[in-house]
Amino acid sequence: MSENKNLVTEEVAENVEVTTEETVEEAPKVYSEDEFNTKMNEVLGKKIARKEARIRKEYEKKYGELESVLKAGTGKESVEEITDVFTEHYGKKGIEINKNPGYSEKEIEVLAKSDAAEIIGAGFEDVVEEIDRLTEVGFDKMTAREKAYFKVLAEHRKNTERQNDLAKIGVTEEEANSEEFQEFASKFNSSTPITEIYGIYAKTKPKKDIKPMGSLKSTPTDNTGVKDFYTVEEAKKFTKADFDKNPALYKAVCNSMQKW
Repeated sequence: MSENKNLVTEEVAENVEVTTEETVEEAPKVYSEDEFNTKMNEVLGKKIARKEARIRKEYEKKYGELESVLKAGTGKESVEEITDVFTEHYGKKGIEINKNPGYSEKEIEVLAKSDAAEIIGAGFEDVVEEIDRLTEVGFDKMTAREKAYFKVLAEHRKNTERQNDLAKIGVTEEEANSEEFQEFASKFNSSTPITEIYGIYAKTKPKKDIKPMGSLKSTPTDNTGVKDFYTVEEAKKFTKADFDKNPALYKAVCNSMQKW
């Protein structure tokens, strides 16, 4: 009886030890950030592919036969070409085809903003993907609503990327969106990097430190040495002290900005 009890105890101990080893071996894997992103993109890619396949199947079921008939009848392959054929055909009969029935320019703008807001709410990556898709379509081939929609998304992308660039050099969102900086930046060419614009803007800001009375010096009233035009590279070399000492220099740089 004692021997049987010892055998049972040893068997239980072995099972506990094996279970413990199995638990350690089956511990969940800890993914690195790159591995996680790769896995996430893989999962999302499959999900999007399934969704597109379902939509394509529904479209084929509902419009596939009609599309085949129209292609055979017109000799055209794309829906756009088929549409042009019928528009021209009915136009010769005096029937005017309104491509945007019932929508005024203002209504199209409102609808486009609503469409864009939905994409923007889904995240910046969705915005980029949608802009890329519309770019492939071509601006000239877009409908009025798509054009307005594209403009809203493109402006959002541009502002987001500019905000990100400014954030990298320590500029707060509040300062970047300030009326003063926005007005200053509007004077530059759109191709000028926003970080360069901010660098020049920062130099024009008044000093916050107070100089001792004894260090104050009179500033010459003439404009000797000030040019009529300065390039971006030249303007970047000036410091706040340069502008403080010579207001005419600051004015000349501001005037030059309008020509950049």
